[in-house]
Amino acid sequence: MKKIKVALLVNEFFGGAGTGFGGYGFLARRGIAKYVPNNEIQIDVLINKNNIKKAGLHAFKQLFSATSVKVDNVMTYRVPWLRFFCKKWLKKQNYDMYYSIELTDSSCDILENEPDKTKKLIFSIQDPRPKYEWDEIETMTLAKEPNYYRQKTYDFVHDLAEAGRIPIWNSHAHYIVEKAKDLYNLPKMPDYIYLPNPVPIDFSFNVEKYKKKNMIIFLGRLEDVKRGWLFCETAKRCPEYEFYALGAINKSKVGKQNTFGGYEDVKNLHMVGHVDGKEKEKYLKDAKIIMVTSIHEAVQTAQLEAMAYGAIPISNLDPDGMTSEHGIWVGDVHGDGLESIDKYVAAVNKIMKNDKLRTKLAKKSVEYIRKDRDYKHWAEEVRREIKQVYEAK
Repeated sequence: MKKIKVALLVNEFFGGAGTGFGGYGFLARRGIAKYVPNNEIQIDVLINKNNIKKAGLHAFKQLFSATSVKVDNVMTYRVPWLRFFCKKWLKKQNYDMYYSIELTDSSCDILENEPDKTKKLIFSIQDPRPKYEWDEIETMTLAKEPNYYRQKTYDFVHDLAEAGRIPIWNSHAHYIVEKAKDLYNLPKMPDYIYLPNPVPIDFSFNVEKYKKKNMIIFLGRLEDVKRGWLFCETAKRCPEYEFYALGAINKSKVGKQNTFGGYEDVKNLHMVGHVDGKEKEKYLKDAKIIMVTSIHEAVQTAQLEAMAYGAIPISNLDPDGMTSEHGIWVGDVHGDGLESIDKYVAAVNKIMKNDKLRTKLAKKSVEYIRKDRDYKHWAEEVRREIKQVYEAK
Protein backbone atom coordinates (compact mmCIF):
# COMPACT_ATOMS: atom_id res chain seq x y z
CA MET A 1 0.00 0.00 0.00
CA LYS A 2 1.27 3.45 -0.93
CA LYS A 3 2.21 5.46 2.13
CA ILE A 4 1.27 9.09 2.69
CA LYS A 5 4.56 10.99 2.31
CA VAL A 6 4.94 13.88 4.74
CA ALA A 7 7.89 16.29 4.72
CA LEU A 8 8.64 17.60 8.20
CA LEU A 9 10.25 21.06 8.00
CA VAL A 10 12.67 21.85 10.83
CA ASN A 11 15.82 23.85 11.51
CA GLU A 12 17.09 21.45 14.15
CA PHE A 13 16.57 17.78 14.97
CA PHE A 14 17.72 17.57 18.60
CA GLY A 15 21.30 16.71 17.74
CA GLY A 16 20.43 14.50 14.77
CA ALA A 17 22.16 15.18 11.44
CA GLY A 18 24.56 17.56 13.14
CA THR A 19 21.87 20.01 14.27
CA GLY A 20 21.40 21.80 17.58
CA PHE A 21 19.35 20.94 20.66
CA GLY A 22 16.11 22.75 21.40
CA GLY A 23 12.41 22.38 22.06
CA TYR A 24 11.35 22.33 18.41
CA GLY A 25 13.98 19.73 17.62
CA PHE A 26 12.90 17.66 20.61
CA LEU A 27 9.30 17.63 19.39
CA ALA A 28 10.42 16.79 15.85
CA ARG A 29 12.80 13.95 16.74
CA ARG A 30 11.39 12.51 19.96
CA GLY A 31 7.78 13.06 18.94
CA ILE A 32 6.76 13.36 15.29
CA ALA A 33 9.55 11.34 13.66
CA LYS A 34 9.52 8.65 16.34
CA TYR A 35 5.83 8.02 16.96
CA VAL A 36 3.84 9.15 13.91
CA PRO A 37 5.27 6.92 11.11
CA ASN A 38 3.46 3.63 10.58
CA ASN A 39 2.41 1.38 7.71
CA GLU A 40 0.28 4.23 6.30
CA ILE A 41 2.44 7.32 6.92
CA GLN A 42 6.06 8.09 6.04
CA ILE A 43 7.86 11.03 7.65
CA ASP A 44 10.95 12.54 6.01
CA VAL A 45 12.83 15.36 7.75
CA LEU A 46 13.90 18.30 5.54
CA ILE A 47 16.60 20.71 6.68
CA ASN A 48 17.72 23.60 4.52
CA LYS A 49 21.22 24.93 3.92
CA ASN A 50 21.28 27.30 6.89
CA ASN A 51 22.25 24.41 9.13
CA ILE A 52 25.39 23.52 7.21
CA LYS A 53 27.44 26.69 6.96
CA LYS A 54 30.47 24.64 7.97
CA ALA A 55 29.96 21.97 5.36
CA GLY A 56 33.49 22.33 3.99
CA LEU A 57 34.20 20.06 1.03
CA HIS A 58 30.64 18.76 1.16
CA ALA A 59 29.31 22.23 0.37
CA PHE A 60 30.06 21.96 -3.37
CA LYS A 61 28.09 18.74 -3.67
CA GLN A 62 25.27 20.33 -1.68
CA LEU A 63 24.81 22.96 -4.38
CA PHE A 64 23.38 20.42 -6.80
CA SER A 65 22.10 17.46 -4.82
CA ALA A 66 20.52 16.55 -1.53
CA THR A 67 22.53 14.81 1.18
CA SER A 68 20.88 12.36 3.51
CA VAL A 69 21.42 10.46 6.71
CA LYS A 70 19.14 8.08 8.55
CA VAL A 71 18.49 9.24 12.12
CA ASP A 72 16.47 6.97 14.41
CA ASN A 73 15.24 5.08 11.34
CA VAL A 74 13.92 8.27 9.69
CA MET A 75 15.45 9.77 6.53
CA THR A 76 16.80 13.26 7.14
CA TYR A 77 17.66 15.35 4.09
CA ARG A 78 19.56 18.56 3.52
CA VAL A 79 18.02 19.91 0.34
CA PRO A 80 20.09 21.24 -2.60
CA TRP A 81 21.16 24.85 -2.20
CA LEU A 82 20.50 26.01 -5.75
CA ARG A 83 16.84 26.76 -6.47
CA PHE A 84 16.66 24.87 -9.79
CA PHE A 85 18.04 21.67 -8.28
CA CYS A 86 15.95 22.02 -5.13
CA LYS A 87 12.77 22.27 -7.22
CA LYS A 88 13.83 19.29 -9.30
CA TRP A 89 14.55 17.23 -6.18
CA LEU A 90 11.23 18.14 -4.54
CA LYS A 91 9.35 17.24 -7.70
CA LYS A 92 10.99 13.82 -7.68
CA GLN A 93 10.23 13.32 -3.97
CA ASN A 94 6.59 14.25 -4.61
CA TYR A 95 5.53 14.73 -1.01
CA ASP A 96 1.81 14.60 -0.35
CA MET A 97 1.99 17.42 2.21
CA TYR A 98 4.23 19.34 4.59
CA TYR A 99 4.24 19.62 8.36
CA SER A 100 5.98 22.49 10.15
CA ILE A 101 6.75 23.41 13.75
CA GLU A 102 6.29 27.17 13.32
CA LEU A 103 8.17 28.17 10.16
CA THR A 104 11.69 29.52 9.71
CA ASP A 105 13.39 31.35 6.83
CA SER A 106 15.02 28.15 5.59
CA SER A 107 11.76 26.19 5.71
CA CYS A 108 10.05 28.95 3.73
CA ASP A 109 12.74 28.52 1.07
CA ILE A 110 11.81 24.85 0.76
CA LEU A 111 8.11 25.61 0.40
CA GLU A 112 8.84 28.33 -2.15
CA ASN A 113 10.73 25.77 -4.22
CA GLU A 114 7.88 23.24 -4.14
CA PRO A 115 6.72 23.07 -7.79
CA ASP A 116 3.14 22.15 -6.89
CA LYS A 117 1.60 25.24 -5.28
CA THR A 118 -1.53 23.34 -4.25
CA LYS A 119 0.23 21.18 -1.68
CA LYS A 120 -0.91 21.77 1.85
CA LEU A 121 0.88 22.50 5.11
CA ILE A 122 -0.16 21.40 8.60
CA PHE A 123 1.05 24.22 10.85
CA SER A 124 1.95 23.60 14.49
CA ILE A 125 1.80 26.81 16.54
CA GLN A 126 4.53 26.57 19.16
CA ASP A 127 6.04 29.94 20.11
CA PRO A 128 4.93 32.85 17.92
CA ARG A 129 6.76 36.07 18.83
CA PRO A 130 5.08 39.26 17.61
CA LYS A 131 6.99 42.54 17.95
CA TYR A 132 5.52 43.24 21.38
CA GLU A 133 7.11 40.00 22.64
CA TRP A 134 10.49 41.15 21.33
CA ASP A 135 9.98 44.51 23.01
CA GLU A 136 9.68 42.66 26.31
CA ILE A 137 12.71 40.46 25.62
CA GLU A 138 14.82 43.50 24.79
CA THR A 139 14.25 45.03 28.23
CA MET A 140 17.12 42.78 29.42
CA THR A 141 20.42 44.62 29.89
CA LEU A 142 22.72 41.93 31.32
CA ALA A 143 22.63 40.12 28.00
CA LYS A 144 20.97 40.58 24.64
CA GLU A 145 19.04 37.77 23.02
CA PRO A 146 19.65 37.83 19.24
CA ASN A 147 16.50 39.17 17.57
CA TYR A 148 15.35 36.85 14.81
CA TYR A 149 12.12 38.65 13.95
CA ARG A 150 11.63 38.15 10.20
CA GLN A 151 8.71 39.98 8.62
CA LYS A 152 9.26 38.28 5.27
CA THR A 153 8.75 34.87 6.89
CA TYR A 154 5.57 35.95 8.67
CA ASP A 155 4.20 37.50 5.46
CA PHE A 156 4.88 34.18 3.73
CA VAL A 157 2.81 32.33 6.33
CA HIS A 158 0.05 34.94 5.92
CA ASP A 159 0.05 34.36 2.15
CA LEU A 160 -0.11 30.58 2.60
CA ALA A 161 -3.12 30.98 4.90
CA GLU A 162 -4.84 33.37 2.51
CA ALA A 163 -4.29 30.91 -0.34
CA GLY A 164 -5.95 28.12 1.65
CA ARG A 165 -2.75 26.09 1.90
CA ILE A 166 -2.92 25.70 5.71
CA PRO A 167 -6.03 23.57 6.22
CA ILE A 168 -5.07 22.64 9.79
CA TRP A 169 -3.51 24.65 12.58
CA ASN A 170 -2.76 22.92 15.85
CA SER A 171 -1.51 24.50 19.05
CA HIS A 172 -0.09 23.07 22.26
CA ALA A 173 -1.50 25.99 24.28
CA HIS A 174 -4.57 28.19 24.01
CA TYR A 175 -3.05 31.55 24.92
CA ILE A 176 -0.50 31.59 22.09
CA VAL A 177 -3.10 31.38 19.30
CA GLU A 178 -3.87 35.09 19.57
CA LYS A 179 -0.13 35.78 19.28
CA ALA A 180 -0.09 33.72 16.08
CA LYS A 181 -2.99 35.80 14.75
CA ASP A 182 -0.99 38.98 15.45
CA LEU A 183 2.33 37.67 14.13
CA TYR A 184 0.94 36.31 10.87
CA ASN A 185 -1.55 39.17 10.41
CA LEU A 186 -4.50 36.83 10.11
CA PRO A 187 -7.91 38.50 9.67
CA LYS A 188 -9.40 36.43 12.49
CA MET A 189 -8.35 33.86 15.04
CA PRO A 190 -7.66 30.61 13.18
CA ASP A 191 -9.72 27.56 14.00
CA TYR A 192 -7.22 25.28 15.66
CA ILE A 193 -6.89 21.86 17.21
CA TYR A 194 -5.68 21.85 20.81
CA LEU A 195 -2.80 19.37 20.80
CA PRO A 196 -0.72 19.45 24.01
CA ASN A 197 2.92 18.56 23.41
CA PRO A 198 3.79 15.09 24.70
CA VAL A 199 6.69 14.08 26.91
CA PRO A 200 8.12 10.69 27.94
CA ILE A 201 6.05 9.21 30.75
CA ASP A 202 7.13 6.42 33.08
CA PHE A 203 3.79 5.06 34.26
CA SER A 204 5.57 2.82 36.76
CA PHE A 205 7.02 5.82 38.62
CA ASN A 206 5.37 6.28 42.04
CA VAL A 207 5.84 9.89 43.09
CA GLU A 208 4.44 9.26 46.59
CA LYS A 209 6.95 6.52 47.37
CA TYR A 210 10.05 7.83 45.60
CA LYS A 211 12.49 9.52 47.98
CA LYS A 212 13.43 12.79 46.34
CA LYS A 213 16.47 14.90 47.23
CA ASN A 214 16.69 18.52 48.32
CA MET A 215 17.42 19.38 44.72
CA ILE A 216 16.28 22.18 42.46
CA ILE A 217 16.95 21.96 38.72
CA PHE A 218 17.09 24.26 35.72
CA LEU A 219 16.67 22.33 32.46
CA GLY A 220 17.39 23.81 29.04
CA ARG A 221 20.02 25.62 27.02
CA LEU A 222 21.40 28.55 28.99
CA GLU A 223 20.46 31.09 26.35
CA ASP A 224 20.08 34.74 27.27
CA VAL A 225 16.29 34.67 26.97
CA LYS A 226 16.14 32.06 29.75
CA ARG A 227 17.85 34.37 32.27
CA GLY A 228 19.78 31.57 33.95
CA TRP A 229 21.42 34.11 36.24
CA LEU A 230 18.16 34.21 38.24
CA PHE A 231 18.56 30.50 38.95
CA CYS A 232 22.20 31.04 39.93
CA GLU A 233 21.34 33.95 42.19
CA THR A 234 18.58 31.96 43.88
CA ALA A 235 21.08 29.17 44.55
CA LYS A 236 23.41 31.70 46.15
CA ARG A 237 20.61 32.81 48.44
CA CYS A 238 19.56 29.25 49.37
CA PRO A 239 22.78 27.45 50.42
CA GLU A 240 20.88 24.70 52.23
CA TYR A 241 19.65 23.21 48.93
CA GLU A 242 21.46 21.80 45.89
CA PHE A 243 20.90 23.54 42.55
CA TYR A 244 21.72 21.82 39.23
CA ALA A 245 21.78 23.70 35.91
CA LEU A 246 21.21 21.08 33.20
CA GLY A 247 21.98 22.63 29.85
CA ALA A 248 24.83 23.76 27.64
CA ILE A 249 26.19 27.30 27.79
CA ASN A 250 27.02 28.81 24.43
CA LYS A 251 30.02 30.89 25.51
CA SER A 252 30.50 32.34 22.05
CA LYS A 253 27.46 34.53 22.56
CA VAL A 254 27.74 37.99 24.06
CA GLY A 255 26.79 38.06 27.71
CA LYS A 256 27.48 34.46 28.71
CA GLN A 257 30.74 35.09 30.55
CA ASN A 258 29.29 38.09 32.36
CA THR A 259 26.03 36.45 33.39
CA PHE A 260 27.19 32.96 34.34
CA GLY A 261 30.84 33.52 35.13
CA GLY A 262 30.45 35.00 38.60
CA TYR A 263 29.07 31.99 40.42
CA GLU A 264 32.04 29.61 40.56
CA ASP A 265 32.29 29.99 44.34
CA VAL A 266 28.66 29.07 44.99
CA LYS A 267 29.23 25.58 46.41
CA ASN A 268 25.65 24.37 46.07
CA LEU A 269 25.40 25.39 42.41
CA HIS A 270 26.39 22.71 39.89
CA MET A 271 26.74 23.60 36.19
CA VAL A 272 26.23 20.12 34.74
CA GLY A 273 25.91 20.88 31.02
CA HIS A 274 23.74 19.04 28.51
CA VAL A 275 22.24 15.78 29.75
CA ASP A 276 19.99 13.24 28.08
CA GLY A 277 18.63 9.73 28.45
CA LYS A 278 18.94 7.92 31.76
CA GLU A 279 21.18 10.62 33.22
CA LYS A 280 18.53 13.29 32.68
CA GLU A 281 15.81 10.96 33.92
CA LYS A 282 17.65 10.51 37.23
CA TYR A 283 17.81 14.27 37.77
CA LEU A 284 14.11 14.60 36.97
CA LYS A 285 13.22 11.88 39.45
CA ASP A 286 15.41 13.28 42.23
CA ALA A 287 14.41 16.93 41.87
CA LYS A 288 11.77 18.48 44.08
CA ILE A 289 11.56 21.70 42.07
CA ILE A 290 12.14 22.88 38.51
CA MET A 291 12.72 26.61 38.06
CA VAL A 292 11.77 28.40 34.82
CA THR A 293 13.14 31.95 34.76
CA SER A 294 12.80 32.87 31.07
CA ILE A 295 11.68 36.34 30.14
CA HIS A 296 9.79 34.67 27.30
CA GLU A 297 8.75 31.07 26.76
CA ALA A 298 5.72 29.16 25.57
CA VAL A 299 4.96 25.92 27.46
CA GLN A 300 8.50 24.76 28.14
CA THR A 301 9.07 21.09 27.36
CA ALA A 302 11.56 20.87 30.22
CA GLN A 303 8.88 21.94 32.69
CA LEU A 304 6.53 19.24 31.39
CA GLU A 305 9.26 16.58 31.60
CA ALA A 306 10.00 17.51 35.20
CA MET A 307 6.34 17.61 36.19
CA ALA A 308 5.98 14.06 34.85
CA TYR A 309 8.22 13.00 37.75
CA GLY A 310 6.60 15.26 40.33
CA ALA A 311 9.03 18.20 40.28
CA ILE A 312 7.14 21.34 41.28
CA PRO A 313 7.34 24.24 38.79
CA ILE A 314 8.37 27.66 40.08
CA SER A 315 8.20 30.27 37.36
CA ASN A 316 7.45 33.84 36.40
CA LEU A 317 5.48 32.41 33.47
CA ASP A 318 2.01 30.89 33.78
CA PRO A 319 0.98 29.48 30.38
CA ASP A 320 -2.74 28.64 30.39
CA GLY A 321 -2.54 28.73 34.21
CA MET A 322 -0.37 25.62 34.31
CA THR A 323 2.26 26.93 36.75
CA SER A 324 -0.20 28.42 39.27
CA GLU A 325 -2.29 25.24 39.12
CA HIS A 326 0.61 22.84 39.78
CA GLY A 327 3.28 24.95 41.45
CA ILE A 328 4.08 28.57 42.27
CA TRP A 329 3.76 31.45 39.87
CA VAL A 330 5.89 34.28 41.25
CA GLY A 331 4.21 36.89 39.06
CA ASP A 332 5.52 38.76 36.05
CA VAL A 333 9.26 39.47 36.18
CA HIS A 334 10.52 42.00 33.63
CA GLY A 335 13.96 43.04 32.43
CA ASP A 336 16.93 41.31 34.04
CA GLY A 337 14.71 40.30 36.96
CA LEU A 338 17.30 40.61 39.72
CA GLU A 339 15.01 42.84 41.78
CA SER A 340 12.63 39.86 42.00
CA ILE A 341 15.03 37.31 43.49
CA ASP A 342 13.14 37.45 46.80
CA LYS A 343 10.09 36.05 45.01
CA TYR A 344 11.96 33.00 43.75
CA VAL A 345 13.67 32.45 47.12
CA ALA A 346 10.34 32.64 48.95
CA ALA A 347 8.77 30.17 46.52
CA VAL A 348 11.65 27.71 46.88
CA ASN A 349 11.43 27.84 50.67
CA LYS A 350 7.64 27.45 50.61
CA ILE A 351 7.91 24.19 48.70
CA MET A 352 11.03 22.81 50.38
CA LYS A 353 9.77 23.50 53.91
CA ASN A 354 6.23 22.21 53.42
CA ASP A 355 6.43 18.58 52.39
CA LYS A 356 2.67 18.10 52.63
CA LEU A 357 2.12 20.85 50.05
CA ARG A 358 4.95 19.59 47.87
CA THR A 359 3.58 16.03 47.87
CA LYS A 360 0.10 17.26 47.01
CA LEU A 361 1.34 19.35 44.08
CA ALA A 362 3.69 16.59 42.90
CA LYS A 363 0.86 14.09 42.71
CA LYS A 364 -1.32 16.62 40.92
CA SER A 365 1.44 17.35 38.39
CA VAL A 366 2.00 13.68 37.58
CA GLU A 367 -1.72 13.09 37.09
CA TYR A 368 -1.97 16.12 34.79
CA ILE A 369 0.91 14.98 32.57
CA ARG A 370 -0.37 11.42 32.35
CA LYS A 371 -3.81 12.61 31.34
CA ASP A 372 -2.88 15.03 28.54
CA ARG A 373 0.71 14.37 27.47
CA ASP A 374 0.97 10.71 26.47
CA TYR A 375 2.77 10.10 23.16
CA LYS A 376 0.36 7.39 22.03
CA HIS A 377 -2.77 9.56 22.07
CA TRP A 378 -0.86 12.54 20.70
CA ALA A 379 0.49 10.52 17.74
CA GLU A 380 -3.00 9.24 16.95
CA GLU A 381 -4.22 12.83 16.66
CA VAL A 382 -1.33 13.84 14.38
CA ARG A 383 -2.05 10.86 12.15
CA ARG A 384 -5.72 11.80 12.05
CA GLU A 385 -4.80 15.32 10.90
CA ILE A 386 -2.50 13.95 8.19
CA LYS A 387 -5.15 11.57 6.89
CA GLN A 388 -7.76 14.36 6.90
CA VAL A 389 -5.59 16.58 4.71
CA TYR A 390 -4.66 13.68 2.41
CA GLU A 391 -8.23 12.56 1.91
CA ALA A 392 -9.33 16.11 1.09
CA LYS A 393 -6.91 16.32 -1.86
